[in-house]
Amino acid sequence: MKNHLRIAVESMKEHYIKKLIDSGMYHHSDKALHSLTLTELETLVERIHRP
Repeated sequence: MKNHLRIAVESMKEHYIKKLIDSGMYHHSDKALHSLTLTELETLVERIHRP
């Protein structure tokens, strides 16, 4: 079970990182994105998609 949760969190992190890169706000070589938590990534994505 523990590994499933870790895999799910990493998958969601990669999803949000891809969204941030696709938005043009970040570059794929930006290593700082990978050090952020899932919550931090969610917050960044929400800020980008606010009207």
